[in-house]
Amino acid sequence: MKALTRLALLAVATVLTACGTDTYDTGDGALSGMRADFVEAQTDAYANMVSIETDDGERLELTTPVAMEWASRPDTVYRALFYYSLADGNDGQAEADPMAVQQVLVPEITPADDIADGVKTDPVTLETAWLSSNGRYINLGVIIKTGTADGSQGTQTVGIVYDGTETTADGKKLIRLRLYHDQAGVPEYYSADAYVSIAVSRLPGLPTEGDTVSIDVETYDGTVTRTFTL
Repeated sequence: MKALTRLALLAVATVLTACGTDTYDTGDGALSGMRADFVEAQTDAYANMVSIETDDGERLELTTPVAMEWASRPDTVYRALFYYSLADGNDGQAEADPMAVQQVLVPEITPADDIADGVKTDPVTLETAWLSSNGRYINLGVIIKTGTADGSQGTQTVGIVYDGTETTADGKKLIRLRLYHDQAGVPEYYSADAYVSIAVSRLPGLPTEGDTVSIDVETYDGTVTRTFTL
């Protein structure tokens, strides 16, 4: 299961109420004019986030570099949900004044046959699912139940499983995926928001325009399937 993303749910609590290293707060507390965008955030040679590109293609430099424990590699692009306001840069170009940052998981896509102990599909609540406007990501917004036992926070596992590719009647490909979720015995005392982005560039079979991707998500009300045309 090396390609499945291990997830400590303390790291994905709702960003505006969570504390510690998984949010960034400028300290001004002003939420008027705040924007929230799913972005690719670029780190510099010191592993500080210095710029973002939104899914709408808008590229913004940050007024203040942001350091996150989960984004520790220099010169790397990370997926994130960015809360910010716009500011005027010295050259007159708009910049992003960061207010909070939430990690967005981008798991590797693991063939079902490569998971030795079987595909775990413990239920989640599926809040939303969409294809990003730039076509680079299929995004899932889920709520995962979590809690502590004996004072310690358990670790759950989230990933994306590949179940194969079919050829449709029109000769296009249908790529079948599943959300992997192992509750791992963590108590279900309260809810934590999490976002998962599936990178289209990592999909098997070199999908092309017009191909479709379906993803099954096991919820408390049964299996929900969402389908997207690339």
